[in-house]
Amino acid sequence: MSDAPPTAGAPAPRATHAALAAATLFFVNGATFSNWLPRITEIRDQLGLGNAGLGVTLLGGGLGGIIGAVAVGRLSERLGSARLLTIAAVTLSVGMPLIAFAPHAALLLVLLTVLGAFDVFNDVAMNAQGVMAQEQLDRPIMNRLHGMWSLGFTGGALVGSLARATEIPIEVHLVTVGALLLATTLVVRRWFIPVDAPHEPAATAAGTDDAPTRRRLRPDGPMIAMALAAIGAIALEVAPADWAAVLLTDEFDAGRLAGLGTVACAGAMLVGRLSGDHVLERVGETRLMNGAMWLVGAGLVVTVLAPATPMAVVGLMLWGLGLSVVFPQLYATAARLPGTSAGAGLGWMLLGQRFGSMLTAVSIGAVSQWQDVRIAFAVVGGVALVLMAGALHRGRQAVASGPLAEATPR
Repeated sequence: MSDAPPTAGAPAPRATHAALAAATLFFVNGATFSNWLPRITEIRDQLGLGNAGLGVTLLGGGLGGIIGAVAVGRLSERLGSARLLTIAAVTLSVGMPLIAFAPHAALLLVLLTVLGAFDVFNDVAMNAQGVMAQEQLDRPIMNRLHGMWSLGFTGGALVGSLARATEIPIEVHLVTVGALLLATTLVVRRWFIPVDAPHEPAATAAGTDDAPTRRRLRPDGPMIAMALAAIGAIALEVAPADWAAVLLTDEFDAGRLAGLGTVACAGAMLVGRLSGDHVLERVGETRLMNGAMWLVGAGLVVTVLAPATPMAVVGLMLWGLGLSVVFPQLYATAARLPGTSAGAGLGWMLLGQRFGSMLTAVSIGAVSQWQDVRIAFAVVGGVALVLMAGALHRGRQAVASGPLAEATPR
């Protein structure tokens, strides 16, 4: 493969291979972490932790995400997205199975911190590869790429649930999955686009160079609103993803079926993401988001008040279906905030998202230790839903009131 930068006239097979490689890495990334989530209670019990201790340990992913978010820009510039994606995906495939072998909670915290940072590197690099493949193909593929992530997450959660139900040792399960994901990454890396497309040069007119920097350093109300919306949204995503198995185990005595909650939520989210663009075209953004909020709220209520496992699983399905369209719209809104660059708006949203994941882990762990997991879901989920709805509404108002030229992502 040539090292020359790809151009708009690149051969179709090469562009298709690049798109397939990006889609594969989206799938691999989704499957990496979801494989161990259905077995999280086994990890908890193996380390002798309570729910509060588990919550503190899970802080590692969020802490690593913040570290990664700070470092990823410089690393991406130095290494390029192809090399960074290869390094990050290989590290995640090798590092994920080590979760099963962590002898102490402190070491698991360190491991999750490292994996959280490399997950950010992987996220940024695979999205960069996807955008470049989309430009070469000259047709939109990003929604389908994110659908592949959801498909990988759902498949990984299902594999983890089946491994738990059939009592496959967690060490055997995670090592086998890690080896398969590593092999897949090494096979498709040859199709990565080797050289990143150049960025647009910064404005050089006198008196304009420092304005974007000042806007980034002085966040306004809409930018802070997007960070708050991201905190609420990630809390609503982390709760069922990381804690559904704990809920079904501790509150419903689901036993081997405890992983079904994660599968149900992730599966519904996959369906919502694959159909979300079509629904958006038919009903518009306002109705779509209002319906999503109601679905998330209904799913939360059903999950918390469910008398038995099947009803709780239905609640988690409603929850995932409503939440599926939230983050795509959150990204779109953050990128269109008036008076600032798309990067600045997205940067604040990303920091809010990473901080929110840490806050959620501690909050659910602490409340469930104090009361129970149902109460933790009700308190954290209810606060997160109100915060997300209000802050996202504030951000969308800012976009609607801004000039059209500034509403377009740059």
